[in-house]
Amino acid sequence: MNPKCLFCFSRAFEKVLFEHNITNIEKVSYTKEFFAYLSIIDENASAPKIARDIHAKFREILNNNDPYKEEKLFHNKSILNIYPELEKKVSESDNPFNTALRLAIAGNIIDFGPAQEFDIKGTIKKVENSDFAIDNSQELKNAIDNADNILYLGDNSGEIVFDKLFLQTIDHPNVYFAVRGAPVINDVTIDEAKFVGIDKYAKIISNGYDAPSTLIEYASDEFLDVYNNADLIISKGQGNLEGLLENPREDIFFLLMVKCNVIGDMIGVKKGDFVVRQNIKKKKLII
Repeated sequence: MNPKCLFCFSRAFEKVLFEHNITNIEKVSYTKEFFAYLSIIDENASAPKIARDIHAKFREILNNNDPYKEEKLFHNKSILNIYPELEKKVSESDNPFNTALRLAIAGNIIDFGPAQEFDIKGTIKKVENSDFAIDNSQELKNAIDNADNILYLGDNSGEIVFDKLFLQTIDHPNVYFAVRGAPVINDVTIDEAKFVGIDKYAKIISNGYDAPSTLIEYASDEFLDVYNNADLIISKGQGNLEGLLENPREDIFFLLMVKCNVIGDMIGVKKGDFVVRQNIKKKKLII
């Protein structure tokens, strides 16, 4: 684990704590408890696993199973409101696949984990006029065209509306869309995926675990069956990349906007870069 991640976890804790109606005495008590927990975490654990445990603690402290529920709903509705505009961009494009892909990556900016602000319209404009820092987009298109089964790993609410547009554009007959097993931060669950209409273009499944990532060692049997039989895995966002970057299969494509230097250093790009990156490992079944 990179030590910078501890500061990110702390900022996320501060954001959650001060957005909810609890007393100052409770805030001080919970803050002490939080930092005591940080002091004993396994430094060799992955950042997504630690994030999972921390956010489970948040929910326990707040007595709220889904602290970001209203924010998730707001951003899903907001992006659905501009969906006709996004569809028009794709339909009028000289390269609909590339445009839909860029929009899907732009949607990755919607993330509450680092407690950051984001400008979705500005990001759309930027991604439309930028080169990908890593560009395996043609390899991705070829893989889609040749795949019998696709597993698409969802990331954040709001962002999933852009994913829906990408799925609509590729129009593949056999796509599974994987969501988190339970609410964590603003990550997508079955409820949010159905709300925005992902089920029109893919079969929605849960990965069976409440980490803000895809952690194979904790995944459900249902997910592993789809995972092992997929010809292509499309992984959205930083969290999924952290969980799968060392995964031993080469048919994973990571789509993301890099939102922190830790992730940038992992894959050799800069914060703010847009990435379509094919994994370089060998395929291996997980039993």
